[in-house]
Amino acid sequence: MSKIKNSTYPKPRDWDAKVFSMPNIPRGNGFPETLQLILISLLANTPFNTVIKVEGSNSNKTLEDLCVRLRPSGFVRKAEGIWQVTPNAKTWLESEDNLYLSALLNANIRFYSEILVALKSNPKQISELQEIAKKEYNLNWKTKSEILARLNWLKDLGLVAYEDFTYLYSITNLGKKHLEELEYVLPEDLVSSIDTTKGEEKLPVSDWAIDMCDLSSQELNIRKTSIGYFPGSLSSVHDTVSDYLLMMSNPTDISKIVNYSIETYGIKDTSTKSLLSNLNYLGFIERKSRTHYKTTELGEKITAHNYELNFACCIHNKYSFTFEILFELLEKDLDSKQLAVISKVSYGFPSENKSEINKRLTILRNARLIQEFGINAYCLTERGKAFCDKLKQFGYQKIDQNKNETEISDNQINTDLDEYLNEIRLSSRDSSDPDRFEKALREGFSLLGFKAEWLGGSGKTDILLQAPTAPRYAYSVAIDAKSTYSGCVTEGQINFDTLTDHKLKHKANFSVVVGHEFQGERLIDRAEKHKVTLIDIERLETLIRWHEEVPLKSDAYKKIFMQQGIVDLEVIKEDRNKVIREGKLLKAIMQCLSNESNDPVTEGIIQPREIYHLLKHHEKFEPAPTLEEIKFMLEFLSSPLIACVSSTKEGYFALGSLTDAKQKFDFYLKACSTAN
Repeated sequence: MSKIKNSTYPKPRDWDAKVFSMPNIPRGNGFPETLQLILISLLANTPFNTVIKVEGSNSNKTLEDLCVRLRPSGFVRKAEGIWQVTPNAKTWLESEDNLYLSALLNANIRFYSEILVALKSNPKQISELQEIAKKEYNLNWKTKSEILARLNWLKDLGLVAYEDFTYLYSITNLGKKHLEELEYVLPEDLVSSIDTTKGEEKLPVSDWAIDMCDLSSQELNIRKTSIGYFPGSLSSVHDTVSDYLLMMSNPTDISKIVNYSIETYGIKDTSTKSLLSNLNYLGFIERKSRTHYKTTELGEKITAHNYELNFACCIHNKYSFTFEILFELLEKDLDSKQLAVISKVSYGFPSENKSEINKRLTILRNARLIQEFGINAYCLTERGKAFCDKLKQFGYQKIDQNKNETEISDNQINTDLDEYLNEIRLSSRDSSDPDRFEKALREGFSLLGFKAEWLGGSGKTDILLQAPTAPRYAYSVAIDAKSTYSGCVTEGQINFDTLTDHKLKHKANFSVVVGHEFQGERLIDRAEKHKVTLIDIERLETLIRWHEEVPLKSDAYKKIFMQQGIVDLEVIKEDRNKVIREGKLLKAIMQCLSNESNDPVTEGIIQPREIYHLLKHHEKFEPAPTLEEIKFMLEFLSSPLIACVSSTKEGYFALGSLTDAKQKFDFYLKACSTAN
């Protein structure tokens, strides 16, 4: 064995670039011995499908399997479909210096030397080390397996000792000496989150990849929300995809692809077919026959230009809320939970899917566009900020997942509304600050036109709603807000007797509980029995969005509060459809009158009956508008306040164009907004 100077030890990756897991290879008589066996087999050109027998282990893994497990930690790599030993791994093999091996592990894996740091002060049990990993390094491993794997490697390298009767691990003298040679990360270093892209003069991205970000509104809207299947870890997804594309550089039979997937990732043929479908959707491969696939020109670009940012551009091109995350982080730092809410409220995701958000965050982190900041939060890197500037040439917009089928609205996202809805969703799961949810609901119900008063405090309801109408027709609603960390409101969290007391104290007509979601049939049964209305966040958000599109009067919303148990929004559909129909009729009549303005025969003057004949077969009306409806709308448009239409004995005529009418309505809208 020859000792290698610590000055030539491998330079550690940035913390964010390090992998989470130790090499998952059989331990046998010791990890270093197994590793040596695998690397020597690889250098000897052993067929990849050969089972490597490890003394002291029952493992039946092939050389291919073992290489896949070693690649993330920097011992092997794959080039043009061939596994190779890395230069650093060769250096260790030739020197047999296990301290160099330790340094190589530390260079590529999180929380390796940091364990030695933790043990330096005093011996610790596994549970204590797991708690340090979680609280100080934000490594939320659910089991102790990753901590144990590190400890076993450190034991085999002579750096840590174990006392079985106390279950304590301690650092050895060799470990203390070796720690002086290693670089390690302290918890306070993570808070500062060093940005490795600072001072970067040029973005590592190809022009063709930038061009893929230039999407039309239609192309933006048709992107999928769920990222397709990729085998292995997402932290190495670019390498995984590249390996498949290199294999399919010539037409390749699906049986060969399936066998490769089984041997490399241990996945079933159905998973391989899901991967092929995803690669095809991304435009990386194409089907050349019933059983053969081949890499496309775009796929060849991915393998030829090995930029993580190129791959991220391809993902953005096909999957929504990818680079849009960058623009959200440009405004403020956010965590995955907040981003999941934003994806649901503002970008058309069917639910708050943290799994989908984490996939995107991993891809953006791989491209070094974002970095972790503090506990669970993310911020832009300098590269991310520069890339946002690059994207601005294509314009930036949020996707309106609530396209208005009524054509009354202009299909523009109301940013303020999104912020209100985001806050309602986030606060509904902030159990540490119930006031936050109550205040958010007060704003939410105010958007529906109610006078909403936040009361809170012992013996009071949280929010009291008053319908904005004459006392004779007014009604009030006692709102109780339930925020829970999990998002699920259960029966044990609602005291129905207290709700009854609140309703009586405030002389309210209705009692309502609002929560993220309600769980359990017994809870719903009890709510029905006590005449309590349950409104979850999904339905409240829908109600608010509907109101922004088609505002209803408070008497329509009374139908919501008259229900018991989980509300059904269908009860106000008839009221909505009536307003929508009136809006369509208003527009259609104005168009009729405007179109007739230049008619030499009618001279722009027509009777209600003539308008009826023009509109009765109109595709937008089912059933056709009645003569009474048309007369009522003409009287409204010709009223002194509106004055978009006038009349003579011969009939009605337009006093301006549709644009003129719109401007007048906009003026009254602004006047009302100013008054509010």
